[in-house]
Amino acid sequence: MEIMKKAFDFIDSNKERFLSFWEDICNIEGVAEDKAALDSVADRIEKFASEELGVFTERIPMEKCGDFLIIDTRHNSEKGICFLAHMDTVHKKGAFGSPAVKRDGNKLIGPGVIDCKGGIAIALLAMMALIECGYEKNARLILTSDEEISNRLGGEEEIRIIGLASQGFKAAFNCEVARENEIVVSRKGILRYRFEIQGIAAHAGIDYFGGASAIREAARKIIALEEQSTEGGTTYNCGIIKGGELSNIVPEKCEFVVDVRVKDKNEMALAEQKLKKIAEKQFVKGTETKLCFISRREPMIRNSETEMLFEHLNRVSKKYGLGELTAVESGGGSDSAYTQLANVPSICAVGATGDYCHTVREYADISSLTTRAKLLTVAALEL
Repeated sequence: MEIMKKAFDFIDSNKERFLSFWEDICNIEGVAEDKAALDSVADRIEKFASEELGVFTERIPMEKCGDFLIIDTRHNSEKGICFLAHMDTVHKKGAFGSPAVKRDGNKLIGPGVIDCKGGIAIALLAMMALIECGYEKNARLILTSDEEISNRLGGEEEIRIIGLASQGFKAAFNCEVARENEIVVSRKGILRYRFEIQGIAAHAGIDYFGGASAIREAARKIIALEEQSTEGGTTYNCGIIKGGELSNIVPEKCEFVVDVRVKDKNEMALAEQKLKKIAEKQFVKGTETKLCFISRREPMIRNSETEMLFEHLNRVSKKYGLGELTAVESGGGSDSAYTQLANVPSICAVGATGDYCHTVREYADISSLTTRAKLLTVAALEL
């Protein structure tokens, strides 16, 4: 108990320091496609970790997305636990106004405060608490920069990096957005495809029936896809559609993107078959459809290792007065799928708590900086 008190005292006394760092990295706004901005985020984190905290950093240059970072507490030591988080956010610069980050009582409002930069601050605070307690194993933080777009820019190389960086650790805790007292034990996989439809343009008044509407074909396909969605199962969401030139022209082109969420690999294979079948089916004579792959994210499966890791986390949380935890399943994907594929027991959503992620109302509970850092510290010490 003396060690835990030392850890908790360290976390409480360093709250403002890490809160200031949290604000700093959130004020550097950057979506996954903005490599320059994401490299600036990495610069700030790397400087804080190496120069101010005195831990080891490794920067992995990436061609299309922001550089990745691996941060270690010890070199040449037995592997303990690893943390994951990501540096990219979903909104374009300026969406939250100026300054981007604002405090309102116990709330921190801004881009990525819970998804997922709060998790970065929490992981680093927990790692420093472990050092303070004399934790002899290596604790590692793996930071990626295109998680919000399902690793589309990093591709297979990114998945390989995550796997190699996490391999051999006793557990992987993903410091993703969280709700109070909830821990995510499974996540759906994600498929994204674009349907590109070619029709026949014609004058809408003079030669309406001589044309073939690409928009009408898209509409029929969208309905056919959305009708495949099942409660608690696979869902098909057509979220972006573009088509047509003028209202008096039968539209020659139309395209839309479908986001498919699946529980396991079997569902993923079936979903791809359905996408191809609907792409091949012609609803409007004279139209043709091309199906274009965008991205894929594997599902994180709820298995015996996940259950054991959750039970461990819940036990230490209750033991040290941090509350009883609830295991939940999420429809959102995360990089936990890839640590799991590397045979590392994995659990997700242990980062900052709050609400409204992916909106301009996103906020974090400032108090979760210390409560979640304490949870991760005791989880590591008693694992």
